[in-house]
Amino acid sequence: MMTTKGDKSKLLILPALIVVGIVTQIPFILTIIYSFISWNVKRPDLGISFAGFSNYKKILSDGQFYQVILNSLLIVVVGLTICTVLGILFGLMLNREFKGVNLLRTLFVIPYFVMEAVVGIIWKTLMLNPSLGLNYYISNALGLEPIDFFGKYALLTIMLLIIWQWTPFFFLIIMSGLQNMPSEILESARIDGATGWKLLLHIQLPLIRDHINVAMTLGLINILKVFGLIYVTTSGGPGSSSSNLPYYSYKALFYDWNVGTAAAIAVVTVALTLIVVQRFYGFMNKNNSKNI
Repeated sequence: MMTTKGDKSKLLILPALIVVGIVTQIPFILTIIYSFISWNVKRPDLGISFAGFSNYKKILSDGQFYQVILNSLLIVVVGLTICTVLGILFGLMLNREFKGVNLLRTLFVIPYFVMEAVVGIIWKTLMLNPSLGLNYYISNALGLEPIDFFGKYALLTIMLLIIWQWTPFFFLIIMSGLQNMPSEILESARIDGATGWKLLLHIQLPLIRDHINVAMTLGLINILKVFGLIYVTTSGGPGSSSSNLPYYSYKALFYDWNVGTAAAIAVVTVALTLIVVQRFYGFMNKNNSKNI
């Protein structure tokens, strides 16, 4: 049987598909298998046994699980919304030529390139610590009681740090769209009298719509899987008030040493992530079709 050029070209991507399948699907399949077993690492005397759906029943009957889901959704919704708005605003502000603009752009994107754990350590120890951080000295200078941000306002503080770190990512993508915007269209719009909000809402935002969609989609996935920031700052506390699904799965494995429960949480996390991403895609496509 003769093979066409199209068939040969498809064969070229086969090695890449195999590698991607090995790296992504095999670990996930193993996670699904582990979610159906009972295995406590610290109790080898109990052995490993088939548990059926008991691990899923356990987490679905745990009140903390629903608190963690709510936390994860709040982090995503608030973080995604504010990061997008700030990314657009800072993109518009820095999409012009003036002295020092390149330095400002460079300084603005630095937080994105800092590791999550490092961000958490810096803000927890040097900035917001009520005993020895910048928070302490400013509060004393103003004659106020230092605020325990990671104690009283743990979830809010986590969201603010996520926004601080991920806004530059949104800015980079949106800025690239603004930089590549055809100048002829903008000039024609200004000649026709479109200025200010009219220019932004009817010309600039529609032209960078695809860039905004990309920024929000990638931002959604990355904000959903935030772990290091929570690990080094609040450890999900107080209680589970600042815990998200990745940290909740980690806690089940390395605090309770229960492989099956941790795997079940991970599977549910992946399922919920896929549902959220799919809903988000549907929402964005619906809005895009309306604007066409």
